[in-house]
Amino acid sequence: MREAKSERRNGLGIRPWLPVAASMAIMAMVAFVAAENVKQLNEASQWRRHSTDVILSEHSFQDNLLEIQRGMRGYVTLGDTNALESFYRNVAVEPEQLWQLAAFTADNPKQQKRIMALVDAMTTLIALDNKAIATYRQDGYAGIAKLDGTGEGRAAFGRAQDILDRFSAEEQMLWAGRNISEQNQYNHTGALLETGCALAAVLLLLAHYMAGLELKSRLRVEDQLRHTLLLQNAILDSADYGIVATNMEGVVQTFNRAAERLLGYTAAEVVGHATPMLWRDPQEIARRAELLSKKLGASVNPTFDAIAKAVQLESVDEGEWTFIRKDGSRFPCLSVVTALGKTDGEFSGFIGLFRDISERKKNEQEREQLIAKLKSTLAEVKTLSGLIPICAWCKNVRSDTGYWQTVEQYVRRHSDANFSHGVCPSCAAKFKDEIAHATQKAKAPAKA
Repeated sequence: MREAKSERRNGLGIRPWLPVAASMAIMAMVAFVAAENVKQLNEASQWRRHSTDVILSEHSFQDNLLEIQRGMRGYVTLGDTNALESFYRNVAVEPEQLWQLAAFTADNPKQQKRIMALVDAMTTLIALDNKAIATYRQDGYAGIAKLDGTGEGRAAFGRAQDILDRFSAEEQMLWAGRNISEQNQYNHTGALLETGCALAAVLLLLAHYMAGLELKSRLRVEDQLRHTLLLQNAILDSADYGIVATNMEGVVQTFNRAAERLLGYTAAEVVGHATPMLWRDPQEIARRAELLSKKLGASVNPTFDAIAKAVQLESVDEGEWTFIRKDGSRFPCLSVVTALGKTDGEFSGFIGLFRDISERKKNEQEREQLIAKLKSTLAEVKTLSGLIPICAWCKNVRSDTGYWQTVEQYVRRHSDANFSHGVCPSCAAKFKDEIAHATQKAKAPAKA
């Protein structure tokens, strides 16, 4: 299963290529065997042509033999000097023809023996022909008739002719066998090529069919992957957190819309071009690099390397940082950076999530100020508690020692509060009525 998944990730699987590989192997084997067959076919053709050349050479020799006898007979019977010249001319050619026949049949011991016998027969025959010519010159036709009566000439010619016939029959048989062999090699080579090509074509069709199935499967997987990527992109773009993914060198690979909104850069400006150092505070990165250098005992550059080393050391780099927008403004943010892993356990890059915590920091500051103010107020307040004994008439309060004192005195003693005196509206109205009544009473005449 794991291998099949790896095949799909790397492209078309191995299985569709198996018929192609088999087809190529078969074609290579067919080509090799065909080359051997063609070699054998060429050899068979050469041997057939060789037999043809031997037969033609034998026919030429036989024709020359007949011309020798015809020339001799033409002279000794008709006295034709032209025939005599033809005789000598053909006799001169005869050794070369014999040598050619011997060279052609050097690989055939039987034919070599026949050639030796033919040489002896021709030597005897030409000697008898020269004897007949000499007899004609000396005794004329009567001498020739007497010589023919012995039958030596006819016997010598018959022996030579018989050797040539057996020689020709042997070559005819060889030619027929070699011709059959050539035809068989030709048919075998053709059948092999046809079978191999047909089988290779079937395998190629099978490979095409399997590749089509694999391609359809791949298209389905790619379609599912495309939908998954669209969903992931939608999730990334809808997130309130800025999300930035980089490769191992820190070059940005993913930059969602929240990151664009928070930092002021577009994805086109940073993806494949910039690193997170574009918006990180150099002083903060320098302090982080210094701390890591002390912790690791090795120098850490104040670059993206400081972020990568922190993640590799702690698995997660989490904390509050100051980010710098494209317009130069700064804002506090909470950032979490972790590594992106592969199936083999190696890192493939880093991913960071961050959000603006300016509002939270403001609320925290206001809360701290409120808490400080409340603490300050509470520090100034003394609490009155318990049962206070107070006079129902004059409102004086009895102390713990039994002395009576005014409410003002009691409160001042038990708290840090002070009093300011005034008259409430109801008391003021009452006091006004009392003054008016007293004034009227003073103005009334006294009774006698």
